[in-house]
Amino acid sequence: MQAVMYHRFGDESVLALCEIPVPQPAAGQVQVRVRMASLNPVDFKLRSGMLRMVGRPRRPAITGKDFAGEITALGANVHGYAIGQRVFGSVDPLGGEGSCAQFVVLSTDLIAPIPEALSDQVAASLPVASGTALQALADIAKLRRDQSVLITGASGAVGSSAVQLARSLGARITGVCSTANIAYVRSIGAERVIDYKTGNWQSCGDRFDVIFDAAASATFAGSRPCLTVAGIYINTMPSPGLYLAALVARLTSRQRCVPFMLKTDADLLGRLATLAADKVIVPRISEIVDLGQVGSAQRRMQEGKVSGKICVRVNS
Repeated sequence: MQAVMYHRFGDESVLALCEIPVPQPAAGQVQVRVRMASLNPVDFKLRSGMLRMVGRPRRPAITGKDFAGEITALGANVHGYAIGQRVFGSVDPLGGEGSCAQFVVLSTDLIAPIPEALSDQVAASLPVASGTALQALADIAKLRRDQSVLITGASGAVGSSAVQLARSLGARITGVCSTANIAYVRSIGAERVIDYKTGNWQSCGDRFDVIFDAAASATFAGSRPCLTVAGIYINTMPSPGLYLAALVARLTSRQRCVPFMLKTDADLLGRLATLAADKVIVPRISEIVDLGQVGSAQRRMQEGKVSGKICVRVNS
């Protein structure tokens, strides 16, 4: 099969379209023919070596994490799934597996059925980006009706999912984005939009029950004056300093600082499928590329030139 791989850490030039054997499912796993993959910042962070200390990612590795396709083989002791069934999910890339390939094998804990109403590109866009928004706002922050939430990176894949989810929960939403995306962020539910090119949300004078730093563009120390007494700050880029800030906050105040790490499972994927089928979350898909264009697409993402999701057409 064809797969987009890298044998060493580096920029997008280390990616190559390779021919490798088709993986076979072990017990408890399924083999999926990938129809559509989608790209996330974690892909280029792993490829570049930025996350080399997180779980010691294996090389050579296939790039990509999210996918949609149909089951082509079942391992032993797999129940509730059938060959030909459409599924979507997210591989664990630390083991060298990736979704920018014609086939993936993975545990049934990391897949869910695709509702008939959803296209492959929508399903493939959900796991990491929309999953991060759902887990952060609904599960960790427990965002409720009439609470105030500020979302940075509100026009991006994670941020736009967060805005739409917060709208469905009845929260009062302030989005932070660039000038070009103000109208879009308003259209998906933000009551107020701050243009980070012309203003600074940290000096807006408001206090928020939840600050979801989807762009990982701030710090807890800088955000703390903008939180309510029992407010929560969630940052999508964990760092040693953030973990220390979380500990200090827990010991000295009612405010919380959360270094966010997504935990994907079948339950989360099923919830995302329902939200997407009900049009609560509608991913913003910016373009669809082929396997041979993954490197240039990752470069554009790394340069901050992409709003929304880039999908990868694998088996048409």
